Amino acid sequence: MNSSAFSFLSIFVLVLLLCIQVPSSSGNDDLFTACSKKFVCGDISADFPFWGTERPPDCGLPELELRCENNDITKMNINQVAYRVLGINPETRTLRIAREDSFVGLCSPQFMNSTFNPKVFESVEGYTNLTFIYGCKDAPPTIPFTCKINEVNDQGVIQVGDTGPGECYRSVLVPFSITNWPRIKQLVTVQGLEEHLRKGFEVRLKVDKDACRECFASKGACGIDELSNQTTCYCPNQSRGSKTCAPDLDRSKHQYNNDDDDLLEPLE
Repeated sequence: MNSSAFSFLSIFVLVLLLCIQVPSSSGNDDLFTACSKKFVCGDISADFPFWGTERPPDCGLPELELRCENNDITKMNINQVAYRVLGINPETRTLRIAREDSFVGLCSPQFMNSTFNPKVFESVEGYTNLTFIYGCKDAPPTIPFTCKINEVNDQGVIQVGDTGPGECYRSVLVPFSITNWPRIKQLVTVQGLEEHLRKGFEVRLKVDKDACRECFASKGACGIDELSNQTTCYCPNQSRGSKTCAPDLDRSKHQYNNDDDDLLEPLE
């Protein structure tokens, strides 16, 4: 073999070796450390299935990224709509969230419906969908309110269900507490509607709370494997893809809460 051919073959083998990704226990150690941390922002604290800030995407479901603003306000995006997280209940696996635009004002909405991926979320009893309809020249006989749309004071209306805008400008679909609905029907003001919308609504996570039980019991950190998109257990000095950590590993310095129901930290 001549020298030029040998040099080409050597370079080819080197490039091939660099392209092969060998499972790294040190990389898994990093994920174990990162996913053992909780997301903490003000009164909100959460671990699996959430991720965000110091918890990388491998620590939770893609749809459940949390962000912290001003060290005390937790926010998240769901189907391109911005929400403020008001509470997390680990026992019922529910989130209480409020549309971020409700904190700006009823008359400055993000014109997108509140919809949720049925593989991740499910509705909670006690809520109904309300359609807030904007920019009506002739308001239908239902609950009215007034907003300035495109610099013109137009009528807005509220209807139960997903009715769409009809002949009006735009509409926004929002879950609303059935308990609060009778009070809204009696007296409607923009300020009153905004107050109720800022209290938020609940959605339930469709996450199996037993999925990580064995991992937590073995002192591991639960996460999501990016290749299989399934739950996995991150352990020190152990490659990913496991459901539990090996029992003979020394993890005396790494304590993790393994309570069966402690997948999420409740709002204090």
